[in-house]
Amino acid sequence: MKKFLFLLLIISVFGSDFAFAKADSVTINLVRYFSRDIFGNNGTAYLKPMVEGINATSNSSFFSTAYVPKKVKKPYFKFGLHGMIGVVPSDMKTYTPNIPTEQFSLSELNKYMTFEWVNGSPQITAIPDTAALAYYALKTILYDAVQAGDITVPTTSATVLGSENKNLYISNEVLRETMKKSPAYAFLPQNFRDTLDKYIGQFPESFSLPKGANMNVFGAGIPQLEIGSLYGTEALIRFFPPVDMGENIGDFAFWGFGLKHSISQYFTTYKPGYDTATSYESRQELEDTPFDLSIQAVYQGTSLKNKIGVTEADLDANATFWDFNLQFSKRIKNWINIYTGISYEHVSINADYTYAIPWEMQIQLGMVTKKLDAQGNPLIDPATGWPIYETNEEYPGDTQPQTSKIKIKDTNWKWIFGLSKDIGRFTIFADYNFSTFGIFSGGISYRF
Repeated sequence: MKKFLFLLLIISVFGSDFAFAKADSVTINLVRYFSRDIFGNNGTAYLKPMVEGINATSNSSFFSTAYVPKKVKKPYFKFGLHGMIGVVPSDMKTYTPNIPTEQFSLSELNKYMTFEWVNGSPQITAIPDTAALAYYALKTILYDAVQAGDITVPTTSATVLGSENKNLYISNEVLRETMKKSPAYAFLPQNFRDTLDKYIGQFPESFSLPKGANMNVFGAGIPQLEIGSLYGTEALIRFFPPVDMGENIGDFAFWGFGLKHSISQYFTTYKPGYDTATSYESRQELEDTPFDLSIQAVYQGTSLKNKIGVTEADLDANATFWDFNLQFSKRIKNWINIYTGISYEHVSINADYTYAIPWEMQIQLGMVTKKLDAQGNPLIDPATGWPIYETNEEYPGDTQPQTSKIKIKDTNWKWIFGLSKDIGRFTIFADYNFSTFGIFSGGISYRF
């Protein structure tokens, strides 16, 4: 009875207001709602690997030794260039998508319309938003079709890092048949049935899920300045203005500040009579010092801006990181330094994703057309490899882009293992981070 009432009211709307509206305009609005909710349902799973990956990659290579002198005659500075490469695992390239569907509910219907009973029949008294009501109807039809197995949602699709691009196919005929299974359909006048069939026939049958960039690695280059030492404490500073890191990543910027404190200074003994208030290079602890031990806390912020896909959707993501690590290192004579550490990270990401209706939809809806050469062949943009499109007078493309806001909070553990070598005032180093995905890092620093 509830579905009977619902369908009768919906078709009454289709048969009155919609019969006099431009079909393309109605369809465009419904496609816009549907595209918005497709991304709303899947946006976090789709974007999270990119945003977390580039941030986790840059949020590494904080140390190449755990040693911090207890006292120095004058401050020392270490300026380094740190390079990182993060390897993307296969499980970060796909996710399980879902589409906007909704089981019919009379209480939900009351949000979109009001009615009263007159002589045993429902009479509509108010419809605040006709398009919203129509979209709710569409989602309930899709729900029934998915539950019946008549519409199949892909089991996997590409994240922004993947390459397994999938489409969602929604048969107009399936939508018609699903509607006809409702007991209300048999009671509808023929003109209502014709109006409904025409409306369903205008809805696109294929929707592209967000496409991936097929990325296998992340790369980052970071300048770092370390200043010490005061009571065995050393400061770390990072800063880099926005830099274009290529088509797949976009403009990336970051800053960071950290403090490292020596724990081993409390159990290290020095040679008798040795003045510890010397330069950093004059380290003279006893040869039997087992290892150096320090703790470090780093706070880092990043900004990521990029345009994704043929419609150039805008991604604007800002993140803040806390990194707490426990560092160990052991110098083997004057030959090499072995270092390792355990790192705990907490990330908070806020991202805005502004996007238009996909090009495929705009073409189907007549909003844009392929630009042709004199021989009638589609023109291709050599920079992107995509066809060049042009708008028409009635529908100049999607002029109402939508924005989805995504908030991500996550934690991560890393185990770092590396080697460093002092060559005069220079130090070269390389390490590997065992984590959600592996990160190689290395570089060179200069002490002065």
